[in-house]
Amino acid sequence: MVHYLNQLNNKVIHDGSDTGHIIINHDREMAYRSLFNDYFSENPRFNDSMFRHRFRMSRSLFSCITNVVQGRENYFMQRRDGISRLGLSGLQKITAVFRMLADGMPANATDEYIKIGEPTTIESLKRSYRAIVEVFAE
Repeated sequence: MVHYLNQLNNKVIHDGSDTGHIIINHDREMAYRSLFNDYFSENPRFNDSMFRHRFRMSRSLFSCITNVVQGRENYFMQRRDGISRLGLSGLQKITAVFRMLADGMPANATDEYIKIGEPTTIESLKRSYRAIVEVFAE
């Protein structure tokens, strides 16, 4: 019996859409609250100067671009997954994109603070570029 239980514990369980895909609890809701409180709340932890230094643009320009991208691309709408957990917010996805662009940070580095994985960051980058070019190209 112990041998059987050990085999079960060592097996990769199919919980996601990819067989063998490891599920990690990122606590994305807490990450969103931290991101919002740090940069976008009425009294953010980081002032405008720090925001500009971090993102290489003003908060108002960031908000303008975010609103345009979210209005243009449904991918940035926050949804619930199959078990009713909130997914990533559009703000998290777009922030990850701008952190990559502002700092030259690799896509997988956005997981540390924003709690967004590399494939989602890359997809967010592609979709945000497309929306930005469609709206602001002229």
